[in-house]
Amino acid sequence: MNNQLKSWFLMLSSREKTLVSVAAIAVTLMLFWLLILNPILSGHDKLTRLTQEKQTELLLMQRQSVLIKKLQQQASGSQTSKIKGNPQQLIEVALQDQGLKPTLQRMQSRGTRKVSLSLKEAEADKVMRFIGDLEKKYGLVNTQMVLAKAKVIGTVNVRLTVEKK
Repeated sequence: MNNQLKSWFLMLSSREKTLVSVAAIAVTLMLFWLLILNPILSGHDKLTRLTQEKQTELLLMQRQSVLIKKLQQQASGSQTSKIKGNPQQLIEVALQDQGLKPTLQRMQSRGTRKVSLSLKEAEADKVMRFIGDLEKKYGLVNTQMVLAKAKVIGTVNVRLTVEKK
């Protein structure tokens, strides 16, 4: 087979020999590009792009980590420094902070450690923040709660009993 190819090539005119040689080189270069070089370069580009995306993601996570650590420090600091005082006064301050003072219908002391209160048509999200503040900032624990839907959407009627820890 090799001899047949050699004899066929030698029978060609010089112009045809040049043309066949150039075509053979071109085909070899194209095959090298398509089978070896192009997959390597496209894989490299893909990995470079993926690395950049992951670096951006890492930077975002590092920023969030710093924020989380700050929030954890604030939370641990606020837990150790709970405001002390009469439970009724603490509740009034917490109501004022959340803008719920106008919704207060009744507040009644039940000894030195317990207080019952009723809120009418209070915004539900403010009530939840108020309850969270009572525990986190003031050391007052919710022992009993009754929530009822109010007439206006997003508002609730609440009866709540809290106790000092």
